[in-house]
Amino acid sequence: MLRFFHTAALLPLSLFLTATVQADAERLESDLHALFVHEGTLEIGEISSGLVRDRLIAESLYFTGHEGGELWIDRYIVSGDYDAPSDVTLEGIRLDAFEDMPEALEIARLELTEPGRAVPPPDDEPLSEMRFAGLSLESLSLATAEAQLASLAGLTLTGNFDEGDGSLRVDALEVDLTRLIDRAPEEERSEMRMASNILTDGSGQLRLDASADAQWEENGDQVRLASEGRVDIVDAFGLAYTVTLPMTLPEGADPTTLMADDALLETATLLGGDLQLTLSNQGLFPRLLTLGASLEGVSEAQFLEQARTQAEGFGMMLGEQVASVMRGVVDMMAGSADAVEIRISLPAESSLSSLAADPMALPDLFDMRVEVR
Repeated sequence: MLRFFHTAALLPLSLFLTATVQADAERLESDLHALFVHEGTLEIGEISSGLVRDRLIAESLYFTGHEGGELWIDRYIVSGDYDAPSDVTLEGIRLDAFEDMPEALEIARLELTEPGRAVPPPDDEPLSEMRFAGLSLESLSLATAEAQLASLAGLTLTGNFDEGDGSLRVDALEVDLTRLIDRAPEEERSEMRMASNILTDGSGQLRLDASADAQWEENGDQVRLASEGRVDIVDAFGLAYTVTLPMTLPEGADPTTLMADDALLETATLLGGDLQLTLSNQGLFPRLLTLGASLEGVSEAQFLEQARTQAEGFGMMLGEQVASVMRGVVDMMAGSADAVEIRISLPAESSLSSLAADPMALPDLFDMRVEVR
């Protein structure tokens, strides 16, 4: 039978696919123009396509705003079905003097995984229509003509609470606090410089890495929320946490609405839960000691003694656990400890709103353990 199959039989299919690809290319061009039509003028160098509708590429996009701002995009790539793309990627983004922002913003690559549409909706449509399963960004830079103000090596956001998990990664965020403070109102600069000196040990260069993961599991009317994350400010401090919260939801609620509505979360009934928080010294706390002693006009030894006395005072009011936390912080200031770890077990059959109503009673309700390392 195969010998009777002529290549001419492929012609209708080829024509159909060519027409479909051409139609999608025209839609991409039309949608991109519609996105910017009210804000200024968009020019597109050319639009090409890959094999069998696999990829559309708009190259050399240049936008000029009515107010004078400019936007360049080297490539705007739509992969997969135009109506349900597998991903949308923008390469070589540069934003200059846009919306009263004199700085230039550059991004090497921005990718959206499984976005709801190939092009974001124009201003007259809700942005919520532009949903995505993941976002990744590579090499962001914010700079003036004289110098760089901030940079970010990478950012990744993945997951969907409808599917039960989500995560965020921030890699190598660097901010030139000195230059940013010079651009702030003059009356605010002194306090900002003090905070900058404490955080950066006088360098004025803030460097940060962060991550967060969250998952939920549903079993009938019960939900288990779990989350962990960390923030590291180089040469300052580290903060890490893990949280596990089993709970019963209010009638008619589900985890998706729970995460979107803080008031609803407060009405959920906790079935216990655990929290672990670790605060580690990476250079910040001895600097706090120096600053505190200077502001009080006393020696560092005297300031430490005052701080220890205050820790005991807090303990008398709020309990021994709170005093242990305060003593741990003082020990980090003195250089005799590296970290304070706090473990809290929450009471069962309680709500977040009831716990927040009487914070002074919390130490008596919690099983709280403190370890100073």
